[in-house]
Amino acid sequence: MLRDSKQNGLTNGTPNGRVRSSAFSRLFIAILTLSAFSVTAAPADPVADFYHEQTITLLVGANTGGGYDTYARPVARHLGRFIPGEPNIVIKYMPAAASLPAANTLYSVSPRDGLTIGLVQRHIPYEILRGNKAANYDPFRFNWLGSVASEVSVTTVWSSAPHRTGRGLLTVPIIAGSLGPETDGEIESNAMIRLLGAPIQLVRGYTGTADTLLALERGELQGVHGISWSFIKSRKADWLKDGKVRILLQSGLKPHPDLKDVSTVYDLVQTPEVRQVWDLIFTPKLMSRPFVLPPDVPADRVAALRLAFERLVRDPAFLAEMDKIQYEVGFVSSQEMEAHMKRVYGFPQAIVAKMVDAISSRDRAPAR
Repeated sequence: MLRDSKQNGLTNGTPNGRVRSSAFSRLFIAILTLSAFSVTAAPADPVADFYHEQTITLLVGANTGGGYDTYARPVARHLGRFIPGEPNIVIKYMPAAASLPAANTLYSVSPRDGLTIGLVQRHIPYEILRGNKAANYDPFRFNWLGSVASEVSVTTVWSSAPHRTGRGLLTVPIIAGSLGPETDGEIESNAMIRLLGAPIQLVRGYTGTADTLLALERGELQGVHGISWSFIKSRKADWLKDGKVRILLQSGLKPHPDLKDVSTVYDLVQTPEVRQVWDLIFTPKLMSRPFVLPPDVPADRVAALRLAFERLVRDPAFLAEMDKIQYEVGFVSSQEMEAHMKRVYGFPQAIVAKMVDAISSRDRAPAR
C-alpha cells in the first residue's frame, strides 16, 4: 500500500501534475487577458459611431460679411472637436428674409438626424408671437442648442449728419437704412417712429449689414440703427478711430459697459407701458446668436451637441480667436433660451398687440 501510494504520488505528482499545472497557467493567463481587455476597451458610443467621418451642415440664415457670419465661421472651425466622432462642419448660407426661409427649412425640410444645425437670427423664436404668417414653425418644437452671445445694438450716424445725441433723433429727421424685413434695424426703427415719434425716413432694399454700411459710407444714408455693437467696434474700428461715425443710441435690455456715455432707448421712454413694450422688443437680444436643430432629432445626439456648445464656449482656442476679432462670447444655454421664450409668450395680450403694431412695416407688402 505504501508503495502504491508512493507510486501514485510519483505518477500524479510529477508528469500529470505538470500537465495540469500548465493547463491551469494557460487558463489563468486567458482570464487575465480578458479582464484587462474588459477594463481598457471603451464601451460603444452610438453618437460617436454616427458622427464619425460625417459632415454637419451649418445653415446660416444671414448674408456673408455680417455679424452672424462672423460667429458662424469660428464655430464651424472649432465645434467639431467637441462632438463625439469629431465630424467636419461646412457652412451653407440662406440669407433671404432675415432667416425665415432658413427656419422654415430647418423645421420642415432638413433631415432630422443631427447633421444639419441652424444659426438663425435672434427674432426667429418670436415671429409666431409677432403674428408673422410666413413663420411656418412651432418655436417650442425646435431643439435649441444655445446662443454664443448676447448683444446690444446701436444707432450709427455718419459724421456729416446733424445729429449729436440720441434725444436728437426724436426731433431732427434722419434718412436711415433698413437691414432687412424682421431684423432689429427695421423693427426697432419702426418702433422708434411709432412709440417715440422719431422722424425716421427708413430706406429699404439693402441686402444686409455690409451692403447697408456701404450705402452709409457712400452718402446714400445718414445713419443705420440695429447693428450689433460688437460688429461696429471690430469691423469698423477705423471709422470710430477716425471720427467718421458717431454712436448716438444703444438698444438692449441692459446698457453695454463700453457705451457708458451713450443714451439708451429707455432714456427716451416716458411711460411704464411703453417701457414694457420695449422690454418685449429687446428680449431677443438676450440670445443674439442662437443655434438650433430641427425637431425630432434623436435625444442622445441633441444632448451631445448641447454639451459640445457648452464646452466650445470655454475652450481657450475658440475664445482666443473670438478675442482676436473682438467679438464677445456670452453663452446662453438651451434651458435659459426656452425659459426666456416662455416668459415672452406669457406677456399680457394688450402689450403684445401694442408691440406688434409698433414694429410692423405697414407700407411694405406682407411676406409670402
